Amino acid sequence: MWSPLLIQFFYNILMIGAIFLGFFLLLKFYLDRTPKHIMEKPASAGENILHPLRLQAYERFVLFLERSEPGGLLMRLNSAGLTALQLQSLAVKTIREEFDYNISQQLYISIPLWQMIKKCKEEAIAMINQATIELPADSSSEALVHSVFDLSMKYSPSNGITLGELKKEMEQAMTISRI
Repeated sequence: MWSPLLIQFFYNILMIGAIFLGFFLLLKFYLDRTPKHIMEKPASAGENILHPLRLQAYERFVLFLERSEPGGLLMRLNSAGLTALQLQSLAVKTIREEFDYNISQQLYISIPLWQMIKKCKEEAIAMINQATIELPADSSSEALVHSVFDLSMKYSPSNGITLGELKKEMEQAMTISRI
């Protein structure tokens, strides 16, 4: 009834099952004895590196938005003896340099927020250029400052909205990192 070939077959299946069971028990024993913080370390180590970089990016974009606000920027850059065209050139150059300096920080923020920040840069430059165009060619830098303040009363730049979105995204990132 039981042929030697059939007995050998069941014996081989039993041996293979015993080997797999042995490996499984050995692996389970190892994983049970390994502290949990060791197995979680790579994820938390990566987060420990990424979290400060994201916070720094948010901080740098807040500074960029505040420093590129046209009225405040022109007040900081204005000095005696500058013409409106010289102040315009200096202000546009400053905004572009500040933006270029922070461009790599886009890696740490969302795409919609990055688009909003780029829009703020373009709006600031456009407002300064528009205010300069409306002035006579030989105008003083003080006239440009006044013209920009007048324009900012008519048009509300999106810096405030963008700052709000930036803060909201930062709070969400902080909440997620605490979990």
